[in-house]
Amino acid sequence: CSAVHESALEAWVANFHDKARPDVSMLGLCPAAAAKMGVARSLQTTGAGASASTGPNGYVYLPRGRLNELLCAEVGYMSTVPIRPLSMQEVLALVSSESLAELIHTDVPKRFAVRIRMIESLQGWETIPEMSELHAMMTRWYRELRLVDPHGELKQVTEITRAIRQEGSTTVGLVASGIHRLQRRSEGIYSDDFLDNWLDGFLLSRIGSNMLLDQYYACAPKAAGGLDRKTGIIQPDCDAVSLCKQAADYASRICQFHTGQRPVVVYDNYEAGTGACQPDSPCYFSYIPGYLRYIMVELLKNSFKATLTSFGPDEIEDRPIHVLICRDDTQVLIRVSDRAGGIPSHVGDRIWSYLYGAAAREAQTAHSKSSTATPLSGYGVGLPLSRLHARYLGGKLDLTSYPGFGTDISV
Repeated sequence: CSAVHESALEAWVANFHDKARPDVSMLGLCPAAAAKMGVARSLQTTGAGASASTGPNGYVYLPRGRLNELLCAEVGYMSTVPIRPLSMQEVLALVSSESLAELIHTDVPKRFAVRIRMIESLQGWETIPEMSELHAMMTRWYRELRLVDPHGELKQVTEITRAIRQEGSTTVGLVASGIHRLQRRSEGIYSDDFLDNWLDGFLLSRIGSNMLLDQYYACAPKAAGGLDRKTGIIQPDCDAVSLCKQAADYASRICQFHTGQRPVVVYDNYEAGTGACQPDSPCYFSYIPGYLRYIMVELLKNSFKATLTSFGPDEIEDRPIHVLICRDDTQVLIRVSDRAGGIPSHVGDRIWSYLYGAAAREAQTAHSKSSTATPLSGYGVGLPLSRLHARYLGGKLDLTSYPGFGTDISV
């Protein structure tokens, strides 16, 4: 049997009872929970003959099978509930650990439910190992978040959120490889446009849930296992110059490890009204540094790889990658420019497709779950996923290719 807190059980039933009108006698409710719902008679579970019972501290004991039925029913309902993206201002206002725990208990499972149903909407998903693994992970995460008592000890909430984030680090690789494998096996059922839109929605939902989980961890007190940061994941004085240099150093070390070479990087830093380059001056603005770091690492890796694979060691010194940081009172713009010859014109908008990356295309032909993706090449989804991150936070990411010369990418 599984222990369920009465308050959580009531919330589940309240969420879908009026919508689906299930036979409540099949839900395994204990008499106390049923009374709180206004049900006149005592309800018992059926099938195994086990009755729901109330234990100490308000916990309700249900047969595991009935609990799974209840959770599956709620996933179906939750996936239909509209989800509104949160702005940075709204996230910044969420600094109370208790309110964040409550939000995680109610909002993040909705996002998991949507992604679970998205996977289930794909014909033949059960035959794709990566999609089956993702489905199982998110179903387990949904269950854990809905079973935890948000009004209980915060340490338990912290442990669950950290476990979800750590296990979820494989999500991008799994979904990229899984979708490619699905497309190969589906024999033309799904077009590139359909799967690109599907991945946009799936990964956008992931960004939203990750942001809430990270905000809770950053704000939670250290006694509860958190970081106890006043503004959470948002840094009011995020330095774009320093962050770009950190991202370039990290990407350079990846290049050194995989190619034996490091590119040359040149930085320019301008502020409106000064009229001159200020290479050592910081560029402060309010942002989520972790997200900007991810975007910059992906953009720089693309430029670094293109430069190092197109030219020999003697030519690299003459083809530096330029990073330009500009700002005024209302915005910050970062541009990465290389001289690696540009992107072939026949490629066109395919650079924004999750199905274009070489490493991901190779993964679809593998007969196992392994792939050829490396920290340098990734799964070929870095560019569209970076644009998705920028858009989610109210910015934009643009690319201009100059055939025969190079490429400019601006954030």
